[in-house]
Amino acid sequence: MNLQAKWKKSKSLKPKVILDKIDSLVTVSNGTTSYSSFEFHDAKTALESMINFPLVARDLDKNKLISSAIREVANNKPSDPRIFIDQISTNIREVLEKRNNQYFLLTSISISNIGVRFIKLNDCVIKFYKSSFPRKFKGRDSLIKNKRNCSEIESLGYTKVVIELSAKSEEMAAAQALRILDLFRSMLNLFSNNISEYIGNEWNPINKIRLGEFHTVHDSTGKVYADMFWFDPSYSVASVYVSNNIPIILKNVKFIITNLEKSGRRYKSILTDGLLRYVRSFDENNQNVAVMRAWGALETIAAPNETNCDSVTRRCSFLYEEHEYHKQILEHLREYRNRNVHAGEESKKAKNHGFQIQRYFKGLLLFHISNVGYFSDIEEANKFLDLPADKSSLLKRQKLLKRAFSFRGYDA
Repeated sequence: MNLQAKWKKSKSLKPKVILDKIDSLVTVSNGTTSYSSFEFHDAKTALESMINFPLVARDLDKNKLISSAIREVANNKPSDPRIFIDQISTNIREVLEKRNNQYFLLTSISISNIGVRFIKLNDCVIKFYKSSFPRKFKGRDSLIKNKRNCSEIESLGYTKVVIELSAKSEEMAAAQALRILDLFRSMLNLFSNNISEYIGNEWNPINKIRLGEFHTVHDSTGKVYADMFWFDPSYSVASVYVSNNIPIILKNVKFIITNLEKSGRRYKSILTDGLLRYVRSFDENNQNVAVMRAWGALETIAAPNETNCDSVTRRCSFLYEEHEYHKQILEHLREYRNRNVHAGEESKKAKNHGFQIQRYFKGLLLFHISNVGYFSDIEEANKFLDLPADKSSLLKRQKLLKRAFSFRGYDA
């Protein structure tokens, strides 16, 4: 397991400059470290953006890791970037060496009925309740009332959700649980969201199944952590999703879960990242923002770690019989996204663009999921999608390959 943090490789990023500034702001007296001026917080934030944290540290509090490292190397002025990054790695290792404890995250989602009592996903158990949470979870109601001063503490008609998991701390439990729930919601929304919208509110998110307003974390006995409370300040009530196709939707969701588990670790990580970006993009009220984020979700799977702008449109259009037509639709979406990014140009038809990107994302994701085991990794799958789509070009490619086999003396 890689636990080593590293400085990002960029000539424009100079951590030594930031560390020297922090040295000038830190005072150590009688074993106590203190900081002067607001610039310390700016410098600390800049440091975080310069560090590549290992994947296993994604749920750790980066601010705490950096603050701790600053205190621990404060006597070694001027700070050495190598010593500092090693201290970050040591702090990560110490946190991850702690034993796991059992935690529960309580929240809700905007669906009337899941049709099952629980789902297992990535070593977590997601349990669903129609009416109320189990009585063991003490303190949620009073905490929400005290924090938000509201009488309505649960979204009306939403399904209650309890996520059970093991984690190193309540902070890590909360981050992991919400990510797992987002992953589950991404799969539900793939098969629940509208494919288009002729009449509707342009400020309503595309996602049908959205999170409830409040999230609380509880220990193994059910007691709530008073300091671990989340609410979405931009929360808007979603219409509760009701469908007669829940058994079919769940069957498709379980198919994705099963095949994700069969894929290689990196392949699974990329597909999971794409799904998380997808669901979070279409939670957005601002459709122009949603489109930009959704295009990023498409790029995550279609061209991971690539800078080739043509690969997304080429690979996605390969999936369709009318590939040239779909390539033009994708090119139009890419052009809109680029104008938005570089010139701030927005469109009143942004939500329509979002529905279009959603269709291509779903087609691409299901292609990868359906072919798990056939391709060794996502790069090989994308090489397949790079093949020419027309029959004559494929036949020419086949003829050349047969000639190459013959030339090398191989049995075809």
